[in-house]
Amino acid sequence: MIVIKIILSLILLAVVVFVGFVCYYTHRRHAYEGMIDTHDLQAQVNRLASAYVMPRPHVALVVAVTQHGRRYVVGLGNVSAQNSGPPDGRTLFEIGSITKLFTATTLAALVERGEVKLDDPVSRYLPATVVSPRKNNREITLVDLATQTSGLPRLPDNLLEKADLLDPYVNYRVADLYRALGTTQLQSQPGTTYLYSNFGFGLLGHLLALKTGKPYEALVEETVCAPLGMASTCFALSPTQRSRLAVGHDTKGKVVPNWDHDVMAPGGALKSDADDLLNFIEANLQESGSALARALALARQPHFKRSGSDVGLGWQIRRSVERQTVLWHNGATGGYISFLGFDPEAKVGVVILSSYGDAMAADNSVDKIGLEILRVGSKVSLTSP
Repeated sequence: MIVIKIILSLILLAVVVFVGFVCYYTHRRHAYEGMIDTHDLQAQVNRLASAYVMPRPHVALVVAVTQHGRRYVVGLGNVSAQNSGPPDGRTLFEIGSITKLFTATTLAALVERGEVKLDDPVSRYLPATVVSPRKNNREITLVDLATQTSGLPRLPDNLLEKADLLDPYVNYRVADLYRALGTTQLQSQPGTTYLYSNFGFGLLGHLLALKTGKPYEALVEETVCAPLGMASTCFALSPTQRSRLAVGHDTKGKVVPNWDHDVMAPGGALKSDADDLLNFIEANLQESGSALARALALARQPHFKRSGSDVGLGWQIRRSVERQTVLWHNGATGGYISFLGFDPEAKVGVVILSSYGDAMAADNSVDKIGLEILRVGSKVSLTSP
């Protein structure tokens, strides 16, 4: 009898929880569908930005929105101790893993040109002496790397042998990457399980460089950045660009050094500004017949399906409880946090760049702001017409 009562209690609890979730999701959807255009998105962005800056006294924050081709950019805080003015759309930041979108778009462009195929195995481009890891006799392919389903761990197992914790990737070279491939045990069969991997994107960019015979950095800049007019998006800063760089801080507000990369650059080495990144978003929101537009479209397609979300080439594809679809990615280095995302149906996108972060701190506050702006921005106009 006691067992029966316990079972019935558990069933009742499960029913209550299920009904609660259904009511919550229904309420969220109805509230979203009934949202009125108050023509004050600009003011709402300002409030979110101000609330973020308030507890971070040394931060430089830029929030940039594009909505049906109209732009709004706001900068708060200070660029640096030497430049006490607020940042703007041309202030440069490290964008961390948003770099992966540019690596993946470069892959898509090479696919469109017929130079590579998504299902090419990595051994096709590696030197013959380098081991290509397998699991269950399944080799990693280019699309596995671009969708984070390669089975490779987040970081190479030999990274810490040379790592400076304040600049962890600077001394990690091609030979180290090859050595790690030879000793790595894949954590899952390629193509079956999502497992975020900086290691995988470092390898992907290196393979594209080997295939084309061009340095990875030059390949990305000529394939993606130059055609989109992104002159400020680069791997190595000129003296003029360095003067526009916001100073990075850790989560306690202490100034930290910038990160440099070698072979791991494809996973997080780019610097950029909000104006350039809006160019990238708007290129993804526009339809044209150019080769680059086709590459961008290929990258946006779902190439791996997960519960509740999909993965494109680099892109995270999120479907919210309100049934809004958002493509997004974030980034973090030792002193910067970033977010880039857009709603392709509502034609709204957002870029957030902060000089106050830590890649190891798991701070998702910028993600929350970005997703909230996209939610509201899909219904509410920037200002009155």
